[in-house]
Amino acid sequence: MSTATSWTVTLVDVAFETVTGLRVGGERSGASTTDMPLLRWPDGRPYIPGSSLKGVLRSGAERILRSLGVTPAVCDVLVAPCGGRLQKDVDPVPLEQLCWVCRTFGSPHAAGRLFVGELCPEGPVDTVVRDGVGIDRNELRAADNIKYDFEVVPPGARFSGRLRLDDGSDADVGLLCLLLDLIDAGLVGVGGGTTRGLGRMRYAAPPAVSRFDAAAFVAASPHPTAVDLDAARAAARTVLEEGRTP
Repeated sequence: MSTATSWTVTLVDVAFETVTGLRVGGERSGASTTDMPLLRWPDGRPYIPGSSLKGVLRSGAERILRSLGVTPAVCDVLVAPCGGRLQKDVDPVPLEQLCWVCRTFGSPHAAGRLFVGELCPEGPVDTVVRDGVGIDRNELRAADNIKYDFEVVPPGARFSGRLRLDDGSDADVGLLCLLLDLIDAGLVGVGGGTTRGLGRMRYAAPPAVSRFDAAAFVAASPHPTAVDLDAARAAARTVLEEGRTP
């Protein structure tokens, strides 16, 4: 007979404003008026897919945890994943053998506990088309006959969305907030063209975090518990300073 454990769900509502141009590329169609259009909804509004934001957060987590030497060490999920297995096996890798990144974002051996929704535009969004040129790496100049244009969302556009973390400790929530803080501080960018100055965003409002207990949700009307973000960030910093995984 299995022993039931509590299931908690932490919801993180975020809102970002573009500081520079933002570009998440989409498929070019016959109706496109630019060489490199944006990813859009059927109604024509650009958006930021959850996969783009989740990739930015995972990359940031890997860099931070590797630089601080957290144990278990952060794996290379493509070359040497946790457990030393590239393919799924009949026997799962024990949870304690997974690094903090794989526990949170997922690996070939375990589903992630972090779910990242789309960042949706708040109202209509105007876009602009910019020009670009190919570079001749040998001559160190603009290449001949390689001019193109690309579409970007200009500064000042707002996007909002929700992230969900299942069974996350205060340190887990704190790490997630610290990663979002990296975006707000301009230390990591979102989308394409970040090396040319695109993709910088900042908070349009502070993240709002609430936690639900599944048992209470089923038994009665759900009453979320507010999460103290300063305390959560402090819990994450304590774990990072100690060099361990919570």
